[in-house]
Amino acid sequence: MIVDLVVIFVVLVVALSVGVCFGLLKWNEIRYSKRGCKLPPGTMGWPLFGETTDFIKQGPHFIKKHRARYGIFFKTHILGCPTIISMDPELNRYVLLNEGKGLVPGYPQSMLDILGEHNIAAVQGSTHKYIRGQCYLSLVPP
Repeated sequence: MIVDLVVIFVVLVVALSVGVCFGLLKWNEIRYSKRGCKLPPGTMGWPLFGETTDFIKQGPHFIKKHRARYGIFFKTHILGCPTIISMDPELNRYVLLNEGKGLVPGYPQSMLDILGEHNIAAVQGSTHKYIRGQCYLSLVPP
């Protein structure tokens, strides 16, 4: 009798856990798809940390795996921020050449917290040119 109750309890806990996990994954996808814009294919992973653990474990293989599955343009949720990754040279060139005219490349907030708000990779326009020039001058002998 007690063994039967334990088995039923374990089955219920497992079923509830699976249901909660499935619900969280679906909720995260719905949360980002309701913003009114069409997003590229991909997955947002778990709420809060997304696919960060896979990204850290797999490294470059994470990007290769997603490229094989979704193509050269996909969405993901890494480093605490929803991210769109483009591996299309023409699109990347367009974004970089039209900096400040709509699409602005950038890092997730977690990376800016680590590297600082004014690192050379995070700033655009005249500030980027100034920092780049100062770095160049520090490397060139007088």
